[in-house]
Amino acid sequence: MKNLLLIGLIPAMLFGFTACGGDEGEEVVVEEIEFKNADEKLSYAFGVENATGLLSETRFDALDKEMLIEGFESNLSSTPPSDCEATLQKFLGPQGMDFDTTYLKEGSKCIGRFVSFEFYGQMTQIGKVSELDLDLVKKGFAQGMYEQDTVNMTAVERTKIITDFGKELEGKFMAEIKEKDDIFWADVLSKPGVEQVGETGVYLETIKKGSGGSPTPNSDFEANYILTNALGDTLESSYVAGNPLKMNLGGVIAGWQIGFPAMQKGGKYRLFVPYEKAYKGGRPEAPQGALCFFVELINFGPAGSIAQPRY
Repeated sequence: MKNLLLIGLIPAMLFGFTACGGDEGEEVVVEEIEFKNADEKLSYAFGVENATGLLSETRFDALDKEMLIEGFESNLSSTPPSDCEATLQKFLGPQGMDFDTTYLKEGSKCIGRFVSFEFYGQMTQIGKVSELDLDLVKKGFAQGMYEQDTVNMTAVERTKIITDFGKELEGKFMAEIKEKDDIFWADVLSKPGVEQVGETGVYLETIKKGSGGSPTPNSDFEANYILTNALGDTLESSYVAGNPLKMNLGGVIAGWQIGFPAMQKGGKYRLFVPYEKAYKGGRPEAPQGALCFFVELINFGPAGSIAQPRY
């Protein structure tokens, strides 16, 4: 679970500067930690993982490690480091491609603050933060930054701890989805007029039949939609946004690629999409499960005729 905050933020051209730390040749005494339980081990492993994630960035030794650590330790909370935005603008430039050494210490500290804030937010979102020992997260980060962590935990052990946590989280995630989806699909399949589109697991309910033709999987389309989750909560609405969606079907979720060719221009439909066909580019941060789309198909046409170009 490496922190991805800094991908794209730190310029690839960092070079020519030396990380701050102890004097060369100075003997460093690393604190040995006796872990009392699995949560303490996980806390330490997460700290190390955040540090190794930073160290894996190209030429990351250009930053001040002591200030990275100070920043990480000072902002391991739900308080956003918004006061750092101006500093990072000066340090890295508006496009994140500069490197003004005048702000090396301040910038390094701010990067550390952003990393810990993002990590804390992720742990809060999955309900894990209260089980972590934040002092051990900080120690893991500091020791990991100087590659001293193997005194307390081997890389193999750390990988196993993080992997096992991921599997546990995945199991919990899928159990929550199944609980919601069982109720959702029982309700959907009880509705008269709901039909499966082929053998895809995607179901369609016609609210108002259209009078035009139907798009193909490669068509552009213009449509209004309202997205709700398995609990009936509205997540998105083009009506609220004020503009119909104009895209090519090749760039949308699998559920739409399956469902839209079964619709007709001018029609209004409800499209019920199972979890595995409901998300593009990975699963959502929180378990949403199956999704329901109210769709008003306004128009369709050949590729390039409707979809708004992306530059």
